Amino acid sequence: MPPRPALLKFRAAIAGDLRGFERIVLAPALRRRCGELSDEESLKRVPRGYAQDHLAARWLRHQSFTVGRKLTDAQVTSPRLTALLENDYATMLPLVRWLNGTLGLAPLRRR
Repeated sequence: MPPRPALLKFRAAIAGDLRGFERIVLAPALRRRCGELSDEESLKRVPRGYAQDHLAARWLRHQSFTVGRKLTDAQVTSPRLTALLENDYATMLPLVRWLNGTLGLAPLRRR
C-alpha cells in the first residue's frame, strides 16, 4: 500500500482522468497477462471527499495498485523464465509509468 500522500494523488488523478486510467488498467494485454488490479486492499465504501456514486468509485476504493500472476513450477524452472518476466514487466509498464507520473517521478525508460 502506498503512503497516504501518494494514495491521495492516485485517487485525485483517477477522478480527474477516469478514461485515461481505465485505458491502462483495462487494457486487453494487461488483463490477459495479469488480470485486474488486486482488490485485496480495497475499502468497502468510497473514500471521504468523493460521492458514493462517483463514476470512478470502483477504482477510488483501491488502497493498492498492483497486478501480477502466478507462475507454474515449470515456468519458474524454465530457461525461458527471463524472457517470460521481461514480457510480463513490459505489459505492466504503462501502469508503472502512470503511477510514477502521478507522483511526479521521472518516467522509466526501456533499455
